[in-house]
Amino acid sequence: MAETVQLHKAFSLVQERLTKLFDESGVKRSFTVPYVDGEPADAHVAAVGAAAQQVGGLTRNLVTTTHYSEGKGWNSGEGHTVGHPAAKLRETLISKKDENAKAALEAAHAYLMDIKKLRPDEPSVTVSLAQLKLAEQTQAEGMNLQDFGVFIIHLLQNPTQAVSRAHAMNKHGRVHPTLTAPQEEGQQQPPEGEATPAGGGGEASAGGAPTAAPAAPAAAPAAAPAPAPAVQG
Repeated sequence: MAETVQLHKAFSLVQERLTKLFDESGVKRSFTVPYVDGEPADAHVAAVGAAAQQVGGLTRNLVTTTHYSEGKGWNSGEGHTVGHPAAKLRETLISKKDENAKAALEAAHAYLMDIKKLRPDEPSVTVSLAQLKLAEQTQAEGMNLQDFGVFIIHLLQNPTQAVSRAHAMNKHGRVHPTLTAPQEEGQQQPPEGEATPAGGGGEASAGGAPTAAPAAPAAAPAAAPAPAPAVQG
């Protein structure tokens, strides 16, 4: 039986662990916008934008967004989008042997390895794993939280885009963001987040690659754009 991977769940875990690192390092959240069952994606994005505007806008906050990795997942109300003030994150350094930083690195590594199972020869995964290894050697000791958060978010971006494109081509024969987004509740689809690795004769399911994270506004000040329509777990 072919092994399956759950990219939405793995991606959400990375976001959860970044949020926990920021919270438990003493950086107070700028805002928290919960997901709502049945809420359209654009409504959540609008709510996040409105919340961010009250605290200086998205350029002054680092945003993490997740559907809880152990919850109901995509299209559920079990999750939230969180903003932390970039200035405070820059002032806060990761201490030696910080367990939350280690957990975030481990989650990022696991996510990249899941993509590697789907796309064994994908160059961006090799590059990202090599970059991640450098941070793993010191467990990011001495990095400020802002730099660490942006580093992790950007590390996942190119591999996520690659697997999303591959899924779109395999499923639809072309890349089209409205076709690669996960389906709404009630439509026929494989179990959320499950995908068959390359070579196993299958394809990423509609929820297999985090191709659409409705609440992923700019992840960080001056951050590169998130994958269209953005990634999410």
